[in-house]
Amino acid sequence: MLDESMQGWKKAAVIACTTVCAAAAVGLTVVAFAVNLATADQVGSLVGAFIGLAGFLVSLWALLRSPATAVEASDGGVAAGGSIGRIVTGDNNHLTPSAPAQPPSISPAPSAGPVRAAGSGSAAAAGNIGEIITGDGNTA
Repeated sequence: MLDESMQGWKKAAVIACTTVCAAAAVGLTVVAFAVNLATADQVGSLVGAFIGLAGFLVSLWALLRSPATAVEASDGGVAAGGSIGRIVTGDNNHLTPSAPAQPPSISPAPSAGPVRAAGSGSAAAAGNIGEIITGDGNTA
């Protein structure tokens, strides 16, 4: 469960949650044996309600935050974490100035994984790409 690729704060959060749950289990067991089962039942209900509320809030936060997309471009590639209107790559291009191409208005869900473009003329986007012009000596 705790692998090497897990970020430091995530690992600390997992360890903290595990510790709190273990302490709650031990505490409820002690209350059940030291006081009585009815009191342990009431305490367990309250603890469960608070943990359920905390879980709901964390789930809501995870749903509402925007996912971070890793973007990597190398060796002349073009990469973007969202949509791209127009990409022009290569040497000696003679294109007339025009309004940038707009990506299509209907877009699929953004990529959940990293966006990578490697190599001259390559392009990658987490969203849509409106127009790509690659190569040398293009005219329009």
